[in-house]
Amino acid sequence: MKFNSLLLIALCFVSSSSIASTSTLECVYKKYTDPEGVHMAKSDFILRYLIDPDVDKVYVLGNNGSNEVVKVSGNDHVSFLEATGTGNVMVTTITNKMDTVHSRNTVGFGGDLIPSQYYGKCTAK
Repeated sequence: MKFNSLLLIALCFVSSSSIASTSTLECVYKKYTDPEGVHMAKSDFILRYLIDPDVDKVYVLGNNGSNEVVKVSGNDHVSFLEATGTGNVMVTTITNKMDTVHSRNTVGFGGDLIPSQYYGKCTAK
């Protein structure tokens, strides 16, 4: 299973039209921080990323459908950047060991900053 996870992460770093199947990363977050401190989530926060190497695109799959995200590859990690319709930015980074952090840089309707960061693990599905 670890080999499959590493292979999936490797696919995030390479764009190739010769690979014909999509893959999914499921990231489960159990702990988060906000301005009040560190918290354990009451229920798991789950993000899923659909990776389509045929067209070199990645999508975050959520409750309200899917959105394309920008893939930024690093030496031992990959990050996905999402800009919401209101201009808020979300960043998810996944290491080659499948550790993950998801950062939300949200500005509310009144202009208040609502920062949060989630910590978890990903698996290849």
